[in-house]
Amino acid sequence: MTMPKREVESKISTDIRILRESIGFSQQEFAQFVGVSSSTINRWEKGECVPSHLARKQLIELTQQINNGQWTNQSFTVDKYIDKNPGSGEIMKFSYNGKDYSCQFMPYVENGPKDQYDFHKLLLTLQEHEFSNIPEEIYKSRLSILKEIDGIQTSQYKLEAPKISSRSWSSDYGTHGWHRYVGRFPPHLIRAILNYFNATENDLVLDPFCGSGTTLVEARLLGIPSIGVEISPLSALISKTKSKFPSESRIIYSIIPQLEEFYMTHWDSFVSSKGFNEISYEDIIARPGNHIDKFPNYEKWLTKEALLGTSIVLEYLILQEPMIRDLIATALSSKMRSIGNVDVDVVRAEYRRNPRKNVNVWSIVKRQLIKMAKSIDASLSTHALTIKNANSVEIQNCSVLKANIQPNSISYIITSPPYGVESLSYLRTHLLSFRVLDALLEIDPYNINEEVIGSEYLSKDQIDVSLFEVRHFSPTYCGFFTALLEKDDLRKHKTRIQMMMKFFDDMNNVIVKFAKWLKKDGKVAFVIGNKKIGDNIIPTDVIFKEIFSNHGFIFEQSISHKLKTNNSNSQVPWQERIIENEFVMIFQRGNDDTE
Repeated sequence: MTMPKREVESKISTDIRILRESIGFSQQEFAQFVGVSSSTINRWEKGECVPSHLARKQLIELTQQINNGQWTNQSFTVDKYIDKNPGSGEIMKFSYNGKDYSCQFMPYVENGPKDQYDFHKLLLTLQEHEFSNIPEEIYKSRLSILKEIDGIQTSQYKLEAPKISSRSWSSDYGTHGWHRYVGRFPPHLIRAILNYFNATENDLVLDPFCGSGTTLVEARLLGIPSIGVEISPLSALISKTKSKFPSESRIIYSIIPQLEEFYMTHWDSFVSSKGFNEISYEDIIARPGNHIDKFPNYEKWLTKEALLGTSIVLEYLILQEPMIRDLIATALSSKMRSIGNVDVDVVRAEYRRNPRKNVNVWSIVKRQLIKMAKSIDASLSTHALTIKNANSVEIQNCSVLKANIQPNSISYIITSPPYGVESLSYLRTHLLSFRVLDALLEIDPYNINEEVIGSEYLSKDQIDVSLFEVRHFSPTYCGFFTALLEKDDLRKHKTRIQMMMKFFDDMNNVIVKFAKWLKKDGKVAFVIGNKKIGDNIIPTDVIFKEIFSNHGFIFEQSISHKLKTNNSNSQVPWQERIIENEFVMIFQRGNDDTE
């Protein structure tokens, strides 16, 4: 008879505690042996969770040692009650240039939920090649989702450094972790696609909606030249800084003492004149050297300590040369949700119920700068076989429809365009960064709305859908939206429906650009989601398949999978509510010449 789950967890927790105490280990010592944190051991012993499959193996090995090789299931029963994961301990086979190699998945593939395993296995299969010009040593080092191949650890594993007990991947390895950015796609997917395309230093990769630069960072780590286009000035700044990071960490380390001296001197000088308690918000705004203008509800978003500290950091960075300026600005922006009175548990910027106290902006920014410096060293070390210098990356801060890309110059396009109106509000999520960095960005984000594709801030004036080109060659588009506009219960959504129709027409114009920019036989990896209007699922993937086909692209394959952004097992409420599914769609440009 199957034991109830609660009894199973209670039994496991008791066994773990008895095992630990039998060898005289503290929870911290036991954690070091098993390869997890002491808090994880504590949770195991409380019955709040059970060990991962790899941690279980460590526990079993320890038990075998204790029993002098006379181990039985009665000695330690954790293994008895944990279902085996399809990939647990499995040695995989990987085929490359006619040879088979033994390989092992990352720990989080083995430990993760079963419904993710097939997707991870597919990412591995995508990277196999019967013939490739990339040297085997180089190619094996750049594989995604693998811990090791032929007994040699991959570069991604070294840089990501997941714990043996990890249940999900991290999208924050290397410089990816320099700035929070909602909705980004996981670098593991990008790396797998670059390998699927067999991209090399002789290719040029384009991400025309580059966001925070995930594609560009991965391309640089693998030694592949790239171009990113991004209309948001803040996102372009983040993308440029993360992907064009300096070749030496000492550049950042040299900033820290200089900025600290500047910060302390200016803080003390300003505060000593009146005493901090007597200083008002207006005094800080009027401070010589301040570059933060008043913005709506700024007293609610920032305490006086946070406003003054941010003002001083901003004053310093504006005086620096471009690289130093961008590094500090990215560090500051990445921490604005912690510096300000922002509820970090929601996607959009919302006030905290309890304002932050004793905010030390310098301490927060310093820790981030040190983290950035360490990630540079790690990236250079782990990817020494492939990494290129910052000149291999180009960023254009403009609309994709105005990008300066040479015809027939791009080998591969890898991108995730907007999913349509109201999928995510990057402006609202990073609103505080826009406000405090206004003097640096020099643009009101609300003024770029007319050029933004798929923005909820597009003009709500009546849209003449009869002028849209896409209606001529996408029967799915015509049939779906015609029926939608005729539904009585969706009349209140008419404007939003028409805006979604405009989104597809705009994307039609973008795909025309793709056909001009790509080399013959060039490929596109297009990550898109099927949104909902009410209970109606927009057949986004089918519509895009028809649009690409109309412009001479050959459909290659589509991978359907709900992507997990920062955590491969995460549950994202807004994603479930407005996005039905996501697709990685692969197209190849045909051989016909494009005017």
